Order: sequence, then structure tokens, then C-alpha cells
Amino acid sequence: MAKSKSRLRKFFALVWESDIHGLASEISFTFLLTLFPLLVVFVSLLGLIQDPKTINLITDQLGKVLPQPIFQPIEKSVENLTNVKDYKLIALSLLISFASSLSIFGAVIKSLRSISFITEKIGFIKAQWMSLRMMLVSGILIVIYFYVSYGLYLFEKYLYSSFKFTLFRKNPEIFLAVITFFVVTSLFSFYYSYATSRRTSILKSLPGAIFAALLWIPLTFGFQYYLKLKNVGVNYALAYYLLSKMVVLMLYAYINSTFFLWGYAWNQTRNDIGKETK
Repeated sequence: MAKSKSRLRKFFALVWESDIHGLASEISFTFLLTLFPLLVVFVSLLGLIQDPKTINLITDQLGKVLPQPIFQPIEKSVENLTNVKDYKLIALSLLISFASSLSIFGAVIKSLRSISFITEKIGFIKAQWMSLRMMLVSGILIVIYFYVSYGLYLFEKYLYSSFKFTLFRKNPEIFLAVITFFVVTSLFSFYYSYATSRRTSILKSLPGAIFAALLWIPLTFGFQYYLKLKNVGVNYALAYYLLSKMVVLMLYAYINSTFFLWGYAWNQTRNDIGKETK
């Protein structure tokens, strides 16, 4: 019990000293600026190997996890991107989006280095290479998750048509929460491991990633429930009119960025306590 209290004290001290909530603001703001360029990159890459109907089908499954005000702008963007047939325009958009998308990964690297209190500076070329590597691996993982999700969708369809198995169809949030947990955990583990020069193994990064994912899931479904409450959605719309969806997205991005950094801070706390014990 005393050990747990000591760990929590060190954790919150690190959160305060490293200004995690300020760093989360920077990440969430950068994420909003680069969200649609990122969509251009990932949807264009998927479009090379998959038909638009399947891409939109899996996007619809994502809509069962994310709150509607957050999902709708993403859905419309993906739908429009999959309908673009001008390959010269796609190539130009991809080039511009690819360059601008590096900034979100740069913000992540900067934040994690700050929490680690790493003071050594890295050059521009190395920083861009680290951001590029994170983007490429993220893209590969997202493609893998895309096909896993599509395979599970077909499997659920088979269970329903062959055995009238309706558990997942009636309660999609259970099924999607499990998938989302593994997606978030694996992505966060990779970011924690490779975002700084002081690399740690994926296994050592796992506790913080699990901690962040366990915070992410109830936040997502809780946020979804909150926005469905009577008058809540109406109040946002009246207060911000056309900006209401972006305000909700900004709040959601900020809280998730905070949880992402908390996970990394939790790993740092565990590592520091482990060094003290030795």
C-alpha cells in the first residue's frame, strides 16, 4: 500500500514538473491541424490496395466507437477521398499531406523527450527521420488493423447468417472496445519505445500503454453517452453553431493526448522506482 502511494506521488509529481497538460494542448492542437492531411495519406495508401466500398464499410465500424460529432467530419472526408479519381491530384495532395503530417509525430517526440527530461538536442534531419519512421510504422499498423477489422466483420457476418449468433450484432460496443484496446495499446507501446533516443523495449513500454488505453476506452464511450444526453448536443450547437463539432473534437483530442502522455509518465515512474530499488 505504501509502495503504491509512493508511486502515485512520484507519478503526479512528474505530471506537474513536466507540464504534461501543456504538452497535451500542443499535441491536440497539432493533431487537429494535421488530422485531415493524415487522412489523405492513409486513405490514399489504402485506396491503392482496397476498393472504396470496403474502406467506407470499415470507416462505418469506427463510427460505432467514436462520438458522432467527432466521427462525422472524418467520415465525410474519407468518403470524399475515396471518390477522387484524379491521380495527379492525389499524388500532389499526398506529397503535401505527407510533409505536413510529420508535424504531429514531431510534437509527440518533443513531448515524450520533455517528460524524460532529455536535454540533448537533435538535428533537423534526424528529427524528420524519427517522425517519418513513426508515420510509416503507424501506417503499416493501421493497414494491418484495417484488414483484421474487415476479417472480423466478415466473421461476425458468417456467425449471424449461419448460426444466428447475435451477441456482437446487438452489442457492437463490447466487440469494438476489445479491438480498440489492442489497437491503442500496440500503437502507444511503439510510440513510447521509439520516440526518444533512449529506447526501451516494447515489453517495458507496455504497462504505460495499457494504462493509457484503459483510460481511453471509458472516456470514448463515456463521451459518446454524454453527447447523447438530452440538450447536451443542442447546447453545444447553440453555443458554437458550425464550430460545435470542432470544439467537441478539440476537447476529445486534448483529453486523449493527456492520457497518452500519462501512460508514458507512468512508465517513467516505474523505471525510476526500479532504479532506486536496485
